[in-house]
Amino acid sequence: MGKKLLLKIKESVWIIPSIYCVISFFIAILIVYVDSSLHEYVHKYLPDFLMTSVDLAQTTLGTIAGALLTMTTITFSTIMVVLTTYTSQFSPRTLKDFLTDASTMRVLGVFLGGFIYSIVSLLFMRNTTIDHEVISATVGVLVAFVCIAFFAYFIHNVATSIQVNNLINKLAVDTLQTIKDDRKVLKNCTMDEVDKQPQIPTEYSQKQEMTGEQFGYIQLIDYQGLYELAKEKNYLIEVNQYIGHYITSESKLLTIYHHGKNVKFKINDYLTIGDDRTSLQDVEFNLIKMVEIALRAISPGINDPNTAIDCIRFLRVPLLEALSGRGRFSVYYDNEKKLRLIKRKESPEQLLYTTFYQLSHYGREDISILLAILDTLIHIAKNSSDNIKHEIKTFAIYVIRKFEKERLEELDRKQLKHKQTELETFVGPIVLSP
Repeated sequence: MGKKLLLKIKESVWIIPSIYCVISFFIAILIVYVDSSLHEYVHKYLPDFLMTSVDLAQTTLGTIAGALLTMTTITFSTIMVVLTTYTSQFSPRTLKDFLTDASTMRVLGVFLGGFIYSIVSLLFMRNTTIDHEVISATVGVLVAFVCIAFFAYFIHNVATSIQVNNLINKLAVDTLQTIKDDRKVLKNCTMDEVDKQPQIPTEYSQKQEMTGEQFGYIQLIDYQGLYELAKEKNYLIEVNQYIGHYITSESKLLTIYHHGKNVKFKINDYLTIGDDRTSLQDVEFNLIKMVEIALRAISPGINDPNTAIDCIRFLRVPLLEALSGRGRFSVYYDNEKKLRLIKRKESPEQLLYTTFYQLSHYGREDISILLAILDTLIHIAKNSSDNIKHEIKTFAIYVIRKFEKERLEELDRKQLKHKQTELETFVGPIVLSP
């Protein structure tokens, strides 16, 4: 339930600004109450220069409200420019990374909150009801200073966000965080990684397959909830789909192994299906976003191979982390060593293929792309276990054969042979069949 709420908050543009607006509204009501009912008490503790007449307060608050509305409009316009840059230069999949970024939403929230405070305070600034000096204008000036500081921060954030290396680094960090969260998805249980389909205990006499109720991408799976359900009802639950896969109402999502009792629960309570993929649990999607930036960079319209090379280099750390200790299945046992949950995972081969197959195809005429991919494979092989090294060797043969070697000059062939030899020191001889 917490993950679903976090996903809604993360994907909703309006939630954070709305919170700021509500807080500002109540602050405005509080200050108006202080001005109207507690003015004698306030006069004892605040110096006179912080107090203003109602007429001056009206003028000040009106000016601030107009200025903040203008700043909000400029901010929205700047956001649209950045979104256009993300779409044309980077990848449409990275739009949400900027649009739903907490710092961007906070800036909008501060501006809208400042406007709400000013306009609500202005509504109650009347000579007929308040015949003494007030502090609403002073608080409004402080709010304006805060908004100016956030505006300066927003300009700095925009300037750094559209720098491609900063974006790539952020995506790499987000991918690492997703991997770490995935490994800590279940608590109070024993987990193991296996490469083959686990043997189903003979004590479960019946099984029931559950399909989806809608079509779309699997955005979230509540593994903790499924584990608790299996433990409570004495089930064994096998999750048949991966995070990020597209499903229909006919797709098999869960297989419930039980003792003949009726299995009744709403599958939508444990799986979240949406129109697009999200990065909250989807490691593969995070890698794809980095790959798409590289693909856009090597396209003929942009022709920026150095950016593509940077993307491939930044892929090293998250890809190594994603591959390390990775089996085809994650199995979870309760405290009594009873198997409760089986979770399918992408194989190392699938992760490598998803990451590099498009780069190998669209960059097959550029030796720099091939060398960058081999450098990444060398780094992963150097720090991986033997079973991963075998997958890397197989995939390295695939990548090298994809490239058009007849177009390479003698020096290019020499560099390629050097990288191949370096990779062979970790994975063994690489034989390229004709």
